[in-house]
Amino acid sequence: MEESKSLFRAILSTSYFRSSSIILFLNKQDLLEEKIMTSHLVDYYPEYEGPNQNAGSAKHFIRQMFEALVDKNRKIYPHYTCATDTRNFRVVFLAVQDTIMSHYLESIGIN
Repeated sequence: MEESKSLFRAILSTSYFRSSSIILFLNKQDLLEEKIMTSHLVDYYPEYEGPNQNAGSAKHFIRQMFEALVDKNRKIYPHYTCATDTRNFRVVFLAVQDTIMSHYLESIGIN
């Protein structure tokens, strides 16, 4: 997880992505749901205050860790995914569409 956060930080700070909206895929949710039953998040992240064996709370905590790395002025579209989920394409399309529309409206003075 720390390696993923470090890579995410590096990507956010590159000149190519400094003013871009971010689509964050929190992948392998099926594995998280499986592992959370036998491994407690608080053992790795003492600041986690959610209940043990609760995938929903764990997902929310992990999402917040990544969102905290993003400047508040940037849009972030976090999504929980499983690599085999074919709906991901639609999610990406809608997020990109929203980003393009937001940038266009902002460029003509409509917020």
